[in-house]
Amino acid sequence: MKVLLRWILLSLCCFAPLTTGCAKAPPNLSPAGAAAFQKTRVIKGLDLLRDFAIDGEAATPKVVSADTTRTIVGAHQSILKIMDAAGNGWQALVGTALDEALTRVKDPDRAKVAPYVALVKAILLEVR
Repeated sequence: MKVLLRWILLSLCCFAPLTTGCAKAPPNLSPAGAAAFQKTRVIKGLDLLRDFAIDGEAATPKVVSADTTRTIVGAHQSILKIMDAAGNGWQALVGTALDEALTRVKDPDRAKVAPYVALVKAILLEVR
């Protein structure tokens, strides 16, 4: 268990500079392009969360339960729909949806999923 948590933290340390190093959109983008650029950064973080859940359930022994994977995949789908439909202000809605999804994850898995949620929320703070 400790090895897994160390692996998660190490991977977050490795991936975080990739997502935060390009926090500014390229200067030649239009305002709509810059907004799409930032939205894509959040989507990549959400994809990382979803992929962790799917791969964690497929691992032997399982890292996360099937219920956790269903919760995360369902939240991922819902959040993408929220991002498309919300227009301006989608960042707060995404943060709230992530918090809600994390509360539905049962305890042993919550500690494993929480760093990925924290990563997405950190990206959200940069986008605002």
